[in-house]
Amino acid sequence: MRQAAGGNSALGVILAAIAGYYLLAVLLRSSLPPSLEVDEAELVYTSQFLAFGYDRQPPLYDWLLHGMITTFGLSIAVLSVLKNLLLFLAAVFCGLAARHILRSGALQAFATVGILALPSIFLMSQRDLSHTVAAILAAALFLHAFFLTLKRPGLGTYLYAGLAVGMGLLSKYNFTLLPLAAVLAILPEAEYRKRVFDWRMALAIVVAAVLVLPHAIWFLQNLDLATGGTVREMREAEAGSRVLRALIGVGALAFALLRGIVPLLLLFGIVFRHDLRAILRASSPWTRIVGRMLMILFAILAVVVVMLDATSIREKWLVLYLLPLPLYLALKVEAASVSLDGRLKAFAVPVLVISVATLGYLFLGPFIGPQIGQYGRFNTPIAPLYDAIVTERGSAPALVIAGDKQIAGTIKLRAPEVPVTFSTAPVALPAEALRKRPALVVWRSPKADMAPVPTALVEILTKSGLIASGQDLHPAYRAVPYHYAAGGDTFEFGYVWID
Repeated sequence: MRQAAGGNSALGVILAAIAGYYLLAVLLRSSLPPSLEVDEAELVYTSQFLAFGYDRQPPLYDWLLHGMITTFGLSIAVLSVLKNLLLFLAAVFCGLAARHILRSGALQAFATVGILALPSIFLMSQRDLSHTVAAILAAALFLHAFFLTLKRPGLGTYLYAGLAVGMGLLSKYNFTLLPLAAVLAILPEAEYRKRVFDWRMALAIVVAAVLVLPHAIWFLQNLDLATGGTVREMREAEAGSRVLRALIGVGALAFALLRGIVPLLLLFGIVFRHDLRAILRASSPWTRIVGRMLMILFAILAVVVVMLDATSIREKWLVLYLLPLPLYLALKVEAASVSLDGRLKAFAVPVLVISVATLGYLFLGPFIGPQIGQYGRFNTPIAPLYDAIVTERGSAPALVIAGDKQIAGTIKLRAPEVPVTFSTAPVALPAEALRKRPALVVWRSPKADMAPVPTALVEILTKSGLIASGQDLHPAYRAVPYHYAAGGDTFEFGYVWID
């Protein structure tokens, strides 16, 4: 195979470009208004606590954010740095994994930049993913540990693999399928099958189990909280026979997979259009292992969908299983011994351009949307509302009780020293915090709707002893201009002080 010029340094150049991309993402996100996406808001809320479990997501990302906030304080920049640092490290470890099984530096770079062609990476991760981002890094770590163990087995590599699996299980419960598929994929390969039955495998399992054990105990004690929400999301279509629902579920899985890989496959097909037949026919031990891993993953997913009676599959749930796909394509190219002259540039430049353009789209949305009457979460003026209420009163609250997680998280971001909670909070504030006064209660009040305080908030107030009944509340209402409002558009809130 002929490598592109400078192929040996190609991986370093690509990683530098990816680092610049994620730095740009941090700068753009930090320049947006102080309002949060839903996932961000809930993370800001849970950052008040350090616990073995919180809600239906495993706790690793919450722990990492808690550490970041404890060290550097709470800010948009800290939220963005954590996410983009994890995504960059995922690219690094995907590149390191590729180095172990690809000879060509250009193809190592191709396999690395290829993950940016997955919509879950270049779009969804920047828009609203959090725990999935931690799982993406864990998947990259596992792939690196997996190939390193196959190539150069040692006690350290097995322990490293166990660490990666433990991190993955603490990031997303569906991570379980990735190491399972990897182990099954090498069983037909006589040269590597013995790695599974090595005594050091038991130590890797012990490492993973020790890492996961505290959360596993919490998980078993809170099974419905941890799994119920996701299962309900997957069962959108309840009508029809079991067979019909199975067909709908498998179809939804196939469609989600297709959406997740079309940009990558389309660009790959364009760049290697003259060699596709040779690439499809090419094979090597590594193409067999990685290809088998992908097929096993998708087969298991189909079985899980049918068993859970799932009819709705989200693309973001599948990104962990798509992470090896760019590596598989690179392995097929290497096995076909086709020329790489100019191919890496022809592939990497469009990927990076699309990724940067997507950042621009997300950044400009809050500015452009209001001009056409579209207001998003970044336009919601929660921070200005809080500032106006506090300025009017002349003092800050000792407690904030919010109508939803976005209000709670954004006020916490604005006033980190103030304890906040909301009506459906996954972790309750300590009882003593819920009795602090003055307490500020804030909720959304649709235009011209001067309704009483929402029932869920009244229940919190009465249970905590802040009020005897809802009759004691005399709410006020305020309209606040949206961030970047057009034509004087405002968002309405209701609020009440409890002294």
